[in-house]
Amino acid sequence: MREGLPAAGAFLEFGVVRPFPADAERLFVLGETDYCTPFAAVGNLVLLDGTTGEVFLDNGGPRRDLLASDLTALAALVREVEAVAEAARRPEALDGRRGPAVVAEVVAGAERRMRAIDPGLFGDGARAGATPPAHWGTALLVHALGWGALPGGPDGPAYEVGPELVAELAALTDEDDGPGRVHRFRPEHLPAALVHEPTRRLLTEVGLPLGGAMFGVCDEPLATMGEAYPEYFDGEEDRPYQRDFIALGDWPTDLTIALDGATGRLELPDWYDDGQPEAYLNRDLSALLYALWTYERLRAEWDRWDYGRGRDTWAVFDPQSLLSTVVDRLVEAVDPEAFASPGCSWRLLAEDGHMGGLLG
Repeated sequence: MREGLPAAGAFLEFGVVRPFPADAERLFVLGETDYCTPFAAVGNLVLLDGTTGEVFLDNGGPRRDLLASDLTALAALVREVEAVAEAARRPEALDGRRGPAVVAEVVAGAERRMRAIDPGLFGDGARAGATPPAHWGTALLVHALGWGALPGGPDGPAYEVGPELVAELAALTDEDDGPGRVHRFRPEHLPAALVHEPTRRLLTEVGLPLGGAMFGVCDEPLATMGEAYPEYFDGEEDRPYQRDFIALGDWPTDLTIALDGATGRLELPDWYDDGQPEAYLNRDLSALLYALWTYERLRAEWDRWDYGRGRDTWAVFDPQSLLSTVVDRLVEAVDPEAFASPGCSWRLLAEDGHMGGLLG
């Protein structure tokens, strides 16, 4: 009955098959989701109907969401979603092409294959206004975000961030819901202290998004932290070396991102004299942009299902529960050091219970 099912995949976990004890139906528990709805201790159950062979999501309520037409389809759908993530980790995949357009291409291709795998589940998926199957679209999108950018080489940036990604980030963060604006710096307006060539190229050739709530760009020409904020460099500061770093942009909790012009490393100052956040923000500007883009793509999907729209669409599946489970790990995967200790800014934002975390 479980032939071909992995132990885990596509945000589903499978275990020993056992009878479903809630009623007299011929139902069997295959596993559960690895994400939980609010206030739930465990994920939703993955149930097999022993009579029809269909597979459902179940939360103990009177209704269920169809997850697959049979076990063979379930196993193939899991493999298809996992293949999207696995291929993104191979630099040579799709001839090295990456970016938002490639993400859309990968998702569209996977969706076609998934409809062919289980036409009974996805049969009406192409019809405008049709209810999409539970779980699979969100799981696919999450894995597809790995196609946003390639890691950089040993002497290059952390990621090869392209203009298309920054343009989409600008649109995602435009507070007027417009197309967004990108600012490219003129070389003569970059400080002489900025000698990190990958960062110089990114600023002049790719640019930075304007108008975001998380990250706001400082005015041109860029100045050093000491020049921009002399009141914080009075000889008693805890991070005096940041005086000669470049004031790059605004960050939550009224901080300014300090760019090390020699290495490209991004830090935060200790303006509140409490040692927090720790200095490290991101390895370089490309890592920050890719982390922000990943976060904003997830936030946009979260907003799409806000105000109970998920409950209006499915009986059991809650896309926001899946998104809130994965957001920290996806942003952390971009730059693990940014989450390495409790005092790191990204981790503080993620664990801020008052704000509800990154997607709260």
